[in-house]
Amino acid sequence: MTAIITDKIKRLFLTQLYDEAEGIKKGDSDNYYYIGIGRSQLWSPQNSTDNPPTPTHSERNERVFRYNAQSIKAIEAFSFVVPIRNWTQNTQYSQYNDNITGQPATSYYMKTEDNNVYVCIRNGKNALGAVQVSTIKPNHTDTTLPIETDGYVWKFLYTISVTDNNNFLTSNYMPVKFVDSALPTDPDAPQYAVQNAAIPGQIIGYRVVNGGSGYDSASTTISIEGDGSGATAYPVISAGAITAVEVGESAGTLDLLNFFGSGYNQAVVNVASSTGVNASVLPVFAHWNGLGADAREDLRSTSMMFHIKPEGSVNDDWITGGQDYRQIALWKNPYDSAGGNKFTATSGRLMKKMTVTERFISGTDFSDNVLITGISIGDSNAQAWVDYVEDSTIWYHQDEYTGFTPFQQGATIQYGNDEEDTKVISELVAPDVDRFSGDIYFINNNAEAQPRTIGSTDDIKLVVQL
Repeated sequence: MTAIITDKIKRLFLTQLYDEAEGIKKGDSDNYYYIGIGRSQLWSPQNSTDNPPTPTHSERNERVFRYNAQSIKAIEAFSFVVPIRNWTQNTQYSQYNDNITGQPATSYYMKTEDNNVYVCIRNGKNALGAVQVSTIKPNHTDTTLPIETDGYVWKFLYTISVTDNNNFLTSNYMPVKFVDSALPTDPDAPQYAVQNAAIPGQIIGYRVVNGGSGYDSASTTISIEGDGSGATAYPVISAGAITAVEVGESAGTLDLLNFFGSGYNQAVVNVASSTGVNASVLPVFAHWNGLGADAREDLRSTSMMFHIKPEGSVNDDWITGGQDYRQIALWKNPYDSAGGNKFTATSGRLMKKMTVTERFISGTDFSDNVLITGISIGDSNAQAWVDYVEDSTIWYHQDEYTGFTPFQQGATIQYGNDEEDTKVISELVAPDVDRFSGDIYFINNNAEAQPRTIGSTDDIKLVVQL
């Protein structure tokens, strides 16, 4: 017995995340999504190595992340995304095909340097029906389907806006969305026009399963039989075999829009010939609501990107000046550490904090994953990793390596291995957020530590791919 999970249910799951994060709540109360960072120390401090483990689907993996969590910041922007495919001259592209899942090796869509996104309705072919490379970059941004001089036909879907470009465009992904509404002067107006012009039940191409033999151009005709109307196609024949079937009445067809037909849910392609035999051709349907009705469907998006951009020091939550992190997570509905209420602030600290009598001599150097150690009676077993030091304030966390013995106010601690560098704890401050609350939906382990400085602006883009 075999089974599949369709792209539609993947988009359904991601849409629920999207709706909850945007404020269209699914439950009885609001949901709050954050990106969290953590892990300032090496991956293997006992061996002085820094090779990240592969995250596993286990409760322990999630718990270990919580031990090392430093800060969270509310999601600022989010979008469906797809693998980026840049148009490149002299590259072969595939036609849109409803017989594939996911993203084929030869892309059927692309983005131009103008940030316009197109889907290939027809690739260029020579007289023998062999696919050619694309040499002409399309530039139309309307609902027309011009046939380029290289034979390619590209359907415009949308233009990536400046805002979406800054938030979601990376070397690996590009944004894709559905536009609910747009004024004529809005940047999304061209996409909105394409969505509204989409026609349900169109047959936008044909797939030759078997080219057969003995066919000739004079006597071979193609007809479409189904529950819609208007679909028209013609064959391309080479050496007696049908090598391609194209939309239109003949090779001279200029306006494909008139020959896709409409209203088809089912159809068969009939090949009639007085000489040829054994050809088999299948129709290629656009998405149910029409190509362009929803670019997320057309480009088969099953990934969502969440974005935050903390700048400098966000209060004392996203600290600077030598602090770094190795893990990133998507966090839903954490609680505060004081009253047990849902945490709703823009950012929050998960590190504990202590104030000592005066600044440590080595208080700005954390390159060696410095430990602080309790050396007085009452907390002699207490150890912690230092995340950051500013003047006489220390931000810190504990994990299985350090143990979880709490520090005591008034106790003496030692910084690193310097037995002469000791101070007395004058105050202990609880974190903003209860690190053991809320749901962790995603964890990413970085191969390299991500540093932060006073002048740094982090650009964190987290992609959830189903």
